[in-house]
This record gives sequence, structure tokens and C-alpha cells, in this order.
Amino acid sequence: MRKAFLIFTACGLLFAQMNEKEQNIIREIALQSHKEYAHVLRNALKTKLQKEGEAKAIEYCYNNANALTMDTSAKLSRKLKVRIKLKRVSFKNRNPYNYPNLNEYKILKRMEKEKTDENYLIMAEYPRKIQTFQALYVKKVCLKCHGSNLKDTVRKTLKKYYSHDKAINYKEGDFRGAIVVTIDKKSLKKHLNKLSQNQ
Repeated sequence: MRKAFLIFTACGLLFAQMNEKEQNIIREIALQSHKEYAHVLRNALKTKLQKEGEAKAIEYCYNNANALTMDTSAKLSRKLKVRIKLKRVSFKNRNPYNYPNLNEYKILKRMEKEKTDENYLIMAEYPRKIQTFQALYVKKVCLKCHGSNLKDTVRKTLKKYYSHDKAINYKEGDFRGAIVVTIDKKSLKKHLNKLSQNQ
């Protein structure tokens, strides 16, 4: 499976100026962050679905998704010694906070058009941050809350908590959006300097 960078913008040139070892460190920070964030979300939702059903899982997401994302961002920042911010973005968002900004929108459009592999890591660099994207595709289990043949209880719960929900009528394999890891460049440079001093 492919695991590589594709630079969409070079407003900042930090990445281009780094040696291969430093580039690999960034890549590993991004991959680990994507993996652990996806794992946290998947496990939390899986537990709720299995124990309490779809309606309770939707309620759980409404009450906890943002806090879970912030908590995971903080834990990974401490663990990796680089300031990191996590989020998910989608055109057909359920959570209002998950709609992409203009730059993210352009990248998502390209990912959707090119059917970017889930294991392919895309990078965009800006003056103060580096963002990495990994595609999300709809799995069969997702259709319980994001498909077209939803239970009445699911529809009612979605209407209660997400009055402007757009994240339905998906089919298995559809492009869902992306997990985005934002890496603060100032803390990244500090981390890389410490690593080089310890060698």
C-alpha cells in the first residue's frame, strides 16, 4: 500500500529544506496521529453500537465527539512532543465543526476525484502549520447511521441532535471525507532541533 507525501502548497518551505531523516520524522508523526485518532473514534463508536444500539451511538457522538477529538489531540501532542490538532472534514458533514475550510475543501475535492487510497498520506504546508490528510471511505457498519435505509429511531435521533445533517444516503465504498492532522511548525522545529542535538 502507498504511504507517501504529496505537497499541494508550498507557502512555507520548511519541509523542502529538511533532510530525508527529518522528513521521515514528520511522516511518522502524521501516520501515528492518523492511526491513533481513527482507533479511538472507531473503538468508542463500536462499543456504543454493540452495547446500546444506533440511537445511543448517535447521542454519544453528539455529546462526546468534539471532546474526544480535543482530548486525543492533547494526548498525542504530549506523547509526540509536537503540538498537534486533529479533526475530520467532509462535504456531507454531520457535525457543524467538520465542514472543511477553503483550502481543505480544495484538497478534499482532489482526493474525491482521484479516489485517493486510504493509506496514502497527503500533505499541505503553510507558513505556520503542516496539514496531513488521509481519506475516509464508508464501511458497511457505517451504513447503520449514514446509509439510506435507516431505522425510524435513527432518523428521529438524527433529527433531534443534527437538524442540518448531510451525512446520510451513503453507499459502502463512498468517499466520506478525511482525517486531518495539523502540526504546528514552531513546535515541530523545536522538536527536530532537540533530536539533532541528542544524536
